[in-house]
Amino acid sequence: MITRRNVLLGTTAAISAGLLTRVSDARAAEWPVRPITINIGNAPGGDDDTLSRFLAQTASEELGQPVVIENRAGGSTTVAGNAVAGAKPDGYNILCLITAGLVQTVLRDNLQYGLDDFVPIVEIGGYPLALIVSAKAGITSIDELMAVAKSPDGVTFASGGVGTVGHLTSTMFLKEAGGKGVHVSYKNNPEGIQALAGGFTQMIFASAREAALLKDDPNVRVLAVTSPARTANMPNVPTTAEIGYPQINARVWYSYAAPKGVPDEVVTKFSAAIVKGVKDPKFQERFTPLSFQTDIKTGDELKAFLKAEQDKFRKVITENNIRLNN
Repeated sequence: MITRRNVLLGTTAAISAGLLTRVSDARAAEWPVRPITINIGNAPGGDDDTLSRFLAQTASEELGQPVVIENRAGGSTTVAGNAVAGAKPDGYNILCLITAGLVQTVLRDNLQYGLDDFVPIVEIGGYPLALIVSAKAGITSIDELMAVAKSPDGVTFASGGVGTVGHLTSTMFLKEAGGKGVHVSYKNNPEGIQALAGGFTQMIFASAREAALLKDDPNVRVLAVTSPARTANMPNVPTTAEIGYPQINARVWYSYAAPKGVPDEVVTKFSAAIVKGVKDPKFQERFTPLSFQTDIKTGDELKAFLKAEQDKFRKVITENNIRLNN
């Protein structure tokens, strides 16, 4: 039975909902009114940290509020991911979502969040990988590498950890090449590279930025880069397509995301600020010589890219029974 009281209650509820919506919209339009935190899943000094600190400076100028960096290292970026996934979706906690972080969403059985718990904001590009072999272990060419990989014992390859981009790319490469290998996991890429230079392992996929530091080291050889074209910092190193493996085109990319439910206005403003920073000549002058390749994606294009990356890594993880249960 409809009564005057019910009508009044319904009208009051509708007015309240409308007021709340307008207040929420107004707050989003005013954003930001206080400092913004970019959460980094690794310790200071890594590529995600270095890139984000540079972009935070230009974003602060553009947005009129400080943009600060908080390093939440641990769990292969999952500490930072969990913190942002559970944060209030008001635009003041942003995650630097990188390739390794996305991999965790299909690698770990007990992860408390997934890709759907975030709103992707913008991808800025990244570093191609480089195939590096140990000259000290007697490998100096792709033919010598293939001979070892197709031998009964296979090749011993290093990585910066189980499920890292280097680990998964090495696995994909060996399958494509018809070889096999034994994975040796290290705490990080520098430790894996050090083992390679010492002849304790025979192969690693590291970033082209890291590889460029080794181009004059007699103990290693950089055989290829995974980018479509040769990199600025190693112009004499061929691409994986040039040496016969065009399917191996992985890279370490960097993007930013917010908790699910963040207002569209926040996404638009933060994306514009980051894109302006990436296009700044000072950013390009600093990072392009290190082989950083700009590749800006937003909106539906970015969502489709992240989904495709997730599917790609899920396939290699499933086919090779690679798991982390914590």
